[in-house]
Amino acid sequence: MPFKDFYLKADSMADTMIKGYRKFGYDGVQLSLGVVTEAEALGARVDLSPAGMPVLKEWLLDEYSKLNGLKRIDPTCGGRLPMFFKTVEKVVREIGREAFVIATIRGPLLMASQLRGVEQILIDLIEEPEMASEILEFTTDVSLQVGKWLLGTGAHGLAIGEATCSPNFISPNLYRRTVHGCHKKLAEGLKQAGWGAVGLHICGDTRSIIDDVIATGADFLDIDYQVPAEEAIELAQGRIVLRGNLDPVSVLRFGNVEKVQQETRKLKNEVSKSRWIMSSGCDIPPGTPPENIKAFVDATF
Repeated sequence: MPFKDFYLKADSMADTMIKGYRKFGYDGVQLSLGVVTEAEALGARVDLSPAGMPVLKEWLLDEYSKLNGLKRIDPTCGGRLPMFFKTVEKVVREIGREAFVIATIRGPLLMASQLRGVEQILIDLIEEPEMASEILEFTTDVSLQVGKWLLGTGAHGLAIGEATCSPNFISPNLYRRTVHGCHKKLAEGLKQAGWGAVGLHICGDTRSIIDDVIATGADFLDIDYQVPAEEAIELAQGRIVLRGNLDPVSVLRFGNVEKVQQETRKLKNEVSKSRWIMSSGCDIPPGTPPENIKAFVDATF
């Protein structure tokens, strides 16, 4: 399936997810349009090449004065979001009685980075905190609006992508001062709207903010491969479901079947008495051998 078809056509994305589920024997699937989704829905130009993921071609908030104009746009009608709604809806209809289906939205800081520019929003957080706060308030509202709208797909859970909140990216103190409150508002709003499971995906070594994520009220947290599973379990103390954390590159992409089986069984043994969903620590790269994915699923079950 060419990337461009996968990211542009509801049937192509849905059928790929359904066939992958049936081929490999997952017990759940997660669907995403990528990090540019909400920026595109608000009007940003995006390049969709045949061989890669969508790439943003402009910053809609290169000037702060443009924020009021963005506030008048309904993101659920823009870009590829209507296609995504149909995709998730079809996946739920086809396999939702037997598999746990998760839809994905972008969180406040990640979305802001796609509207303002990654470096610029980080500078704003430090040098223009009031302006950055208003931008994050806006992106939180967009996340909440899109998340509530996606309830209509029938998906069982919602994941919030927030790679830019990684302690490898911003300091834990800066996260607590600027973004944590947005996450708390978002998680609470989504659960009050009716989502039964709301999770956060934050890349990298998150040990220093696990307590903060738990305080948002999120139901599950992705644990990347940089965090030892046993340490994550000790820090979480059963207060949140953890998901991860095989290395998606050295184990799944470039490892062989034997290595995948060995690492999967090791992880399974470490997490067997905890609230843990077996998964990769982050996205599995294109080109990963199908036999490695199958080996992971077989060793898990």
